[in-house]
Amino acid sequence: MCILLYISNLKVAIHHKYYLIMHNLKTNFDKILNITKSFYNGFIDADGNYYFYPNKPKMFDCEILTLFLVGETIGIDNENYLFGKIKSDHIHDFPNLIHRSRFNRRRRRVGDLIARLNDRISSLLNEGENIYLVDSIPVPICKNARITRSKI
Repeated sequence: MCILLYISNLKVAIHHKYYLIMHNLKTNFDKILNITKSFYNGFIDADGNYYFYPNKPKMFDCEILTLFLVGETIGIDNENYLFGKIKSDHIHDFPNLIHRSRFNRRRRRVGDLIARLNDRISSLLNEGENIYLVDSIPVPICKNARITRSKI
């Protein structure tokens, strides 16, 4: 009985450690930043910028792209929430964090890079697959009062 309790506590401790590592913004940021830089290796300068900036930016294009992807991977799709979480829990991990509105403008500017990276990752994950399954919430086609007249 004592051994089972010890193993059970060990599993819980391992689970919590795994959970904390996978939901740590800085850990995920570092991992995805390396992937992003290796993917855009021939297209970015030494700092990690895709576009030319006359003045050296505080945060580079690869870092902006990576921060956006990290937020999406851990389920934060609201930028207000992402920046609130960074400022409250990870302010020392991101010393070069720019203002949210500038981040948003620059994120939109590198939107084509995000799309290319997503396409590349999905092609690597789905090699040889012909059938794709999208898990999503149901979207209503019409109101319930008109459901009998709907032709879809």
